[in-house]
Amino acid sequence: MIKKRKELNLNQTELAKKAGLQAPAISQYESGSRNPSYDALVKLSRALKVSIDYLVSGSDQETQISDPSVLVLLKIFKGLEADQQKNILDYVFLSAGTYNILDYYANDPKQYANYIYEQVLEANFPVDIYKVLTELNLKVVQGEIENQAEAILLKRNNTVILNKNTSNEARVKRTLATLIGHYVMPWHIKSTYYYRKKGNSTTKAEDIEEIEAASFATNLITPSEILEADLANFTKGKVSLTNLKKLAVEKYKVSLTSLCYRLVEYDNDRFAVIQSSDLMTKQVFTVKMMIKEGKPLHKDSKAYELLDQPSNIEELKEGHVSASTWLDNFEGGQLLYESSIYNPEYNAVLTLLSKF
Repeated sequence: MIKKRKELNLNQTELAKKAGLQAPAISQYESGSRNPSYDALVKLSRALKVSIDYLVSGSDQETQISDPSVLVLLKIFKGLEADQQKNILDYVFLSAGTYNILDYYANDPKQYANYIYEQVLEANFPVDIYKVLTELNLKVVQGEIENQAEAILLKRNNTVILNKNTSNEARVKRTLATLIGHYVMPWHIKSTYYYRKKGNSTTKAEDIEEIEAASFATNLITPSEILEADLANFTKGKVSLTNLKKLAVEKYKVSLTSLCYRLVEYDNDRFAVIQSSDLMTKQVFTVKMMIKEGKPLHKDSKAYELLDQPSNIEELKEGHVSASTWLDNFEGGQLLYESSIYNPEYNAVLTLLSKF
């Protein structure tokens, strides 16, 4: 990204403006402290005039096609009638040992998620992930795979192996939705896909297919048309994790963290999400707020209070704090509303910051 930005003689602020993002986000992407979402990758690829593959891997498959026979094949394909093109695609799938599960063609994970929600589930909400599995003839078995991953998709066997020790409903739903994404996107042609593979970070995906599957899962389990109506209620005033948790658990049946991330995506002017442990900020999800990432928590923060004297049960602390408690860039006298919740199972705190 840095190389392409400099080739276009753009600074971070100029690239952010061109891509419809914010300069703090560009800084975090380039430093490697945070990976861009699929939506951000799309915007950056357009602004930098490169493919998404290039931004993720550093190589551009589209520009590497130099084999004359492949170029001739592409020209022939473009000149064929629709039914002839479909016959060739069917042969390609057969040769690759895969097939187009949905008989649907798109190039965006969101479109596949929307297709399943509207056509397979007939827009019934909440999303029944097991109905999706049944309709797609994808079976789930439990196994002892904790030393490998949280779940494994055997694509050619139409089977998901789920770690038998994973019982949290929201976590299982997210896991299965992600692997369904790998299953239905026809260009995901590996025979085996892992979710939360041992030794791999789930927040620093380096593989474009992992990013696509994550985008698919997010859009399937929290359909935008329904979610946006709910999130519109949080555009003003103080926002408490208590209310968001109720919405996440009772309506969407997803994790609180997942819904908080969607809130930031919905209104990135106003919100930021931080995960903390060991009295340090560990992970930050923000667009416009410059959070003190990877640094010790400020003693005036609610998150610090929760971690400094941890409880044996889930505990919530919230209230107004000085912007200097969390932000690197702030105006004198600026206040934020902090809502932080402590999870004793992980000895960690989830924080939602709101501007008001």
